Amino acid sequence: MSLEEAISDNIEDGNIVGFGGLSFWRKPMAAVREIIRQEKKNLTVCTFVGGIEVDMLIAGGCISKVKACFVGMEMFGMAPHYRKAVESGNVTISEESEASIALGLKCSYLKVPFMPLKGIIGTDFPKVRDDIKEFEDPLGSGTKLMALPKIDLDVAILHVPYADEFGNANIPGAVWMDDDMAKTAKRTIITCERLVETEDIRYLPGKAQLPMQTTKAVVKLPFGAHPTSCYDRYTFDALHIQKYLKMDFSEYKQKFVSIDSHAEYLDKVGGSKAILNILL
Repeated sequence: MSLEEAISDNIEDGNIVGFGGLSFWRKPMAAVREIIRQEKKNLTVCTFVGGIEVDMLIAGGCISKVKACFVGMEMFGMAPHYRKAVESGNVTISEESEASIALGLKCSYLKVPFMPLKGIIGTDFPKVRDDIKEFEDPLGSGTKLMALPKIDLDVAILHVPYADEFGNANIPGAVWMDDDMAKTAKRTIITCERLVETEDIRYLPGKAQLPMQTTKAVVKLPFGAHPTSCYDRYTFDALHIQKYLKMDFSEYKQKFVSIDSHAEYLDKVGGSKAILNILL
């Protein structure tokens, strides 16, 4: 399936969309650019730690709400479009911790309305979240707990090094919340560096942590995470990230987003020279 078909067939305006990866690591950036090209609107984005993908989608006018522990550009500073949108009130923020996202997805997986958490008792979370509630252990221990609501994703978009045509996928290294997103989303879009045979999956690093059950689209997109990284293939492109931060987004969009193909994108970011600079 083409990336254009994967996005148009599976993402609707107003959807809750989970993005895999973390910060500058293994973000499905080719899918992000396609979402902007298709002018999807009013999306709620859920991600463990957001970065350039959230910032770019906000600049593209696609997001109305963000659920994340943190959104920023790490060593490169703040996420400028995200910060401006939050300060202006154009985007709603659901304050999350790593635990609240992890448990919210677990709720969905287990088909329960909430999960208990003790660690945020005494924090300011209840002041900024009207969908959580403190309660006492009903079994009589007297322990105070906080009830965290489930997170039901309409779509999960994940970029991985290896996948088969059915959507079984391997992730060498850190998985973060990608496996829970794939298990709980109504629809999952997998973009991958390599398509492999199903029988090869069990021999590759990662042991098929993402099962095929919710996968609706698999798209082969080498360097589909650029300018973020994809372990164990390539690291993030610091030069391109700095270029993104320096450019007006309308100019960036015209040059790197509003184009005809992923191959053209790779040519515009520097072609073989840029690729050689990031290969591991």
